[in-house]
Amino acid sequence: MAGGTKRADKGIGAGAVFVLILLFIVIVIGFVVLVRNPAPAIRLKGDIKGIGAATLVQFEVSDEFGEGPRPWWKLWAPLRENSVSVMATVGRKTLPELHEGRASLDIVATNDSWGRFFRGGRREVTRDLPVRLTPPHADVLSTHHYINQGGAEVVVFRVSPGTSESGVEVGKLIFPSWAVKESAPDVRFALFAFPYDFGPATPIRILARDDAGNETVASFDYRLFPKKFHSGTIQVTDDFMNRVVPPIMSQTPGLVDQGSLLKNFLLVNGKLRAEQAQKLVELSRQTAPHFPWTGPFIALPSKVEAAFADYRSYVYNGQVVDHQTHLGFDLAGFEHMPVQAANDGVVVLADFFGIFGNAVIIDHGCGLQTLYGHLSAIEVKAGESVRRGQEIGKSGQTGLAGGDHLHFTVLLDGIPINPTEWWDPHWIHDRIEEKLAPYR
Repeated sequence: MAGGTKRADKGIGAGAVFVLILLFIVIVIGFVVLVRNPAPAIRLKGDIKGIGAATLVQFEVSDEFGEGPRPWWKLWAPLRENSVSVMATVGRKTLPELHEGRASLDIVATNDSWGRFFRGGRREVTRDLPVRLTPPHADVLSTHHYINQGGAEVVVFRVSPGTSESGVEVGKLIFPSWAVKESAPDVRFALFAFPYDFGPATPIRILARDDAGNETVASFDYRLFPKKFHSGTIQVTDDFMNRVVPPIMSQTPGLVDQGSLLKNFLLVNGKLRAEQAQKLVELSRQTAPHFPWTGPFIALPSKVEAAFADYRSYVYNGQVVDHQTHLGFDLAGFEHMPVQAANDGVVVLADFFGIFGNAVIIDHGCGLQTLYGHLSAIEVKAGESVRRGQEIGKSGQTGLAGGDHLHFTVLLDGIPINPTEWWDPHWIHDRIEEKLAPYR
């Protein structure tokens, strides 16, 4: 039988399989490296409604490549994110060639990843915005502005269309304005304070700003009456500190024991007092955009133990250990005397409040609030509407009190002001009611 050789079919060899697998791995790695590289994220802060002379633009950029490279062999590992906040000013001041009309605001962020075939990830946010370069106007409508140091006053003015914010600037403080009536939002009034510790040369002026960031200031005629406030001495004893300090410390978890009774007293009288002053500013934001009251505020018929802005030196064992200013009236009558709401409003705080002990704060609208401290009992709750003369609690000696009395404070945007003006029906009529009446 004739013999011969038969050629056998050969499949893909092991070497070729290995090459194919390696090629596949390279393709996968390339896909992951080149594709799994997201661009940075851009998040605008606030609503930019236009570009003015100097409009502040704030945004945050977050990037998954901001904190160092991921190990090359851990392609599956989660990417680490980093973020940065950016503030920039755009407008005529930075671009003198800018004119009124419309402009495009472009924000571009890139990273140094291998995305887009080694060009880095890229994100762009674009806003088409109106360009407004003419600042708003504020025309003063009221007259006869008389301001007592430590007191308050009202100015009425009209703002031009497009004004988004306005108020009165006293030094570095800004007191916002409010519409005299809803149907005429361009006619505004600002109830502002001149703090007891501001110097007579402190400027007072109207401030107006539009939604593009254009800002203007307007002067108005006023007369300031400086005041000299009383100074006195408080004798601090161990008995007093032992009575008042531990309850305050126990109900204020943020206070750390300083290791001695005197140091704890100074902590309460200083640090806690300052923290509560800031808290009063925060509480002032819980205010109604109108006055729910009319007429003078109630003055509790009692003996005045301490007046507004009394400067106190605290003496312990013959040495002065502290200085503080008493920003209210201490009113004493009989033990646990009824305490009435000074005027109509809404309770924003009814709780233990540090140096004021059991306290109630009532909002009377437009940043105006009253504080009632050292109460032995609280008879209202936060969110409750109260009427002028309604009983809200009983006097006491909780908090930093030497005896049973009521601590009464009037606040404007969290700034303590002299209550005597608000007890005076003539002042209420002349300074507030008569100025607002023509525009209501």
